[in-house]
Amino acid sequence: MKSFLSLLFLLSAAVLLTGCPYESEVPIDTPSVKYPAGLLGKWEPKSSSDNLMIITKKSDFIFHIVKTKKEAKADDTPEEYDAYMSDVGGLKFLNLTESKQDEWSTKKYYLYKMELATSGARLTLSPVTENIREKFTDSKELKAFIQKHMHLSFFYDKEDEVYIRAD
Repeated sequence: MKSFLSLLFLLSAAVLLTGCPYESEVPIDTPSVKYPAGLLGKWEPKSSSDNLMIITKKSDFIFHIVKTKKEAKADDTPEEYDAYMSDVGGLKFLNLTESKQDEWSTKKYYLYKMELATSGARLTLSPVTENIREKFTDSKELKAFIQKHMHLSFFYDKEDEVYIRAD
């Protein structure tokens, strides 16, 4: 019984420690960085071939992301996001927001450091840690904060999201 309770505690702790990316009410900046054409297409998570991420062009600076299951059932609802890149000190960051939001909710941006391999076959997203306590009222403050801390390992979640080109 004691080992069962210990296991239950460990599983509960693992769920609580699994993080989401930092959520901000302001983006890093406005859409002004052109994304590489190699970003468009189909991507699958390196850790699972059951899911698929499809990236399409929305404008020269904004792209649309649909996350779905490869063999989606009728009741599976895909996740849809709009995203754009920001350049902070030579590193690329992703400003990601849900495409479909009701008119009463505050728009939220999820922030990731983004690296597209030179070959175009691998996309790595490093979520900015949700452990940041600071809240920002404008993009200039947020960008300065990122510039100051972006080279620290604990600025990002422990697990990167790695995607492999699927088309």
